[in-house]
Amino acid sequence: MTVTALSADSQAITLLCSALALPRGADVKPLSPTEWSSLATTIHRSDLQRPGALLGRDSDAIQRELEVGTEAARRLTALLARGGQLALELDRLAGRGIWIVTRADESYPSLLKERLKSTAPPLLFGAGRQALLLERAIAVVGSREADQSSLSFASHLAHRCADGGFTVVSGAARGIDSAAMVAAADAGGNAIGFVADALEKMTRRQDLREHLVDGDMALVSAYHPAARFTVGNAMGRNRLIYCLAEAAVVVASGGENGGTRGGALEDLKAGWTPLFVRADEDAPAGNRDLIAS
Repeated sequence: MTVTALSADSQAITLLCSALALPRGADVKPLSPTEWSSLATTIHRSDLQRPGALLGRDSDAIQRELEVGTEAARRLTALLARGGQLALELDRLAGRGIWIVTRADESYPSLLKERLKSTAPPLLFGAGRQALLLERAIAVVGSREADQSSLSFASHLAHRCADGGFTVVSGAARGIDSAAMVAAADAGGNAIGFVADALEKMTRRQDLREHLVDGDMALVSAYHPAARFTVGNAMGRNRLIYCLAEAAVVVASGGENGGTRGGALEDLKAGWTPLFVRADEDAPAGNRDLIAS
């Protein structure tokens, strides 16, 4: 797994928009996606032009160049000041095969920008083959608590995707997600898993590790590589799955409050990508409820 060095622009975005190398209890918070989108527009309209031009500038210079308030300039300066600590953290992550791609990079997925606009993550953490983010993908998603019929359906569908030259994108959770991802890679295709749990931990999973090393799979997260699972992170992860895909298939939806159902309904409301729901005689009741929604 090759990890490349960050450009000046990507370094600036990582410093401004991630918590990497920020001490616990720090009184400065990274920029949110919408805050970054607004700042990126300001930078582009200024004489600086590029995010990397902020590196090395003090608070007064940032305030003057960007025409922002004193507190905003101090916040930006504080976030940018930890370049040395960030370099050490990036070296540690690189040793574990973890890379970063930012919105300043050509390898950042254009579909995320187009569909999520100002809420697209400023940066993504990943492991495995980064280039898979630019491949044509089909989302295959479903419940953790899936029966054997649903798991077989997911595996068969993943094989068909691989045969058709599509990467399978899913959530890397146990059940349907993992079954589809592993089946696609085993069939000679590729798979991407957006994770809601700690990326550093997920890269050590035995069923995924070999595929990461072989280059037919990538694990990706919009959150700190050590971030633990939260419901909010899981829902945010679902948006990325749908937005990266040319179409999505729900294999097995759980109950009314399940994450699979919630992600599918959000896609239907936003209109990100065409949604298909398995409806054969063995499909779970949750699928019929989703179709009726």
